Amino acid sequence: MPRGVVKEIPCPPIHYVFGNAQYVKDKLDDLSKSPRGAEMKFPMIALFCPFNEQRNTPDYHSKAKVRILIACSSDKKWSNEQRLETSFKNILRPIYNRFLEALKEDGRFDFGYDEHVAHEYSENYSYGRYGAHTGTGEEVSEPIDAINISNLELKVKLPNCRK
Repeated sequence: MPRGVVKEIPCPPIHYVFGNAQYVKDKLDDLSKSPRGAEMKFPMIALFCPFNEQRNTPDYHSKAKVRILIACSSDKKWSNEQRLETSFKNILRPIYNRFLEALKEDGRFDFGYDEHVAHEYSENYSYGRYGAHTGTGEEVSEPIDAINISNLELKVKLPNCRK
């Protein structure tokens, strides 16, 4: 392909998992036990649970701040520059952008008039080189690169039975 030409490829199926860090690690380890499972692991979106829901206003059903991890397979030998190009620019950031679009398109969430999805964003280059660990210190079985999303504020609208 000539230099400067961008080729768009379809997004592979994204593996979704929810639970605490140990559960996510265990699910990845289970998938690693078969060739088909290994193919299905990444890219991945993980919703970390539990999280608290506020149900204290008549204006919406509930409000919660959640943590999300968007991850892809990596290589411990890669430099940060290789991670930036291979993982973040080509895989993780496009998934992140589409994830935010999908949240805004979903009619169940209220992001206010400006449609701003409030959250904190962090690209983690060290998981790929030094490993990702659970809260108890267990290392994920393979290197990953990841975007950490924290304090993602979701307001769930009241159900509307008239639709």
